Amino acid sequence: MEAGNCTFYPGVRLECWRGAVISIGTGTYLNRNTEIIAAAEVRIGRDCKIAWDVVIMDTDQHPTDDGPLRNEPVRIGDRVWIGCRAVILKGVTIGDDAIVGAGSIVTKDVAAATVVGGNPAHLIRSAR
Repeated sequence: MEAGNCTFYPGVRLECWRGAVISIGTGTYLNRNTEIIAAAEVRIGRDCKIAWDVVIMDTDQHPTDDGPLRNEPVRIGDRVWIGCRAVILKGVTIGDDAIVGAGSIVTKDVAAATVVGGNPAHLIRSAR
């Protein structure tokens, strides 16, 4: 696990499975009760703002009836804002300068400099 000059508020939970990687860039903060679960790899860029009660996970955490356990890396770019109670699921890449609205469930990639929200998260607007 790597984290450079970050701020973790009370209740932050990092769960890093054997052989997995959690990497958090300089200047990023994780607010109260944020949870990151890495079975393989979760990478968060520099200067990200992650609100309270956010869950970021790269795994289903258990096999499903129709298949084995699936783990797919999560990558979050630089200067990303993630609103409270958002959930970022396995295999998602979020581009630099993107914003994820509060309460969103992100199941697909988010382009750089866009705003997404909802369940499942969808494009609200381009930030540029």
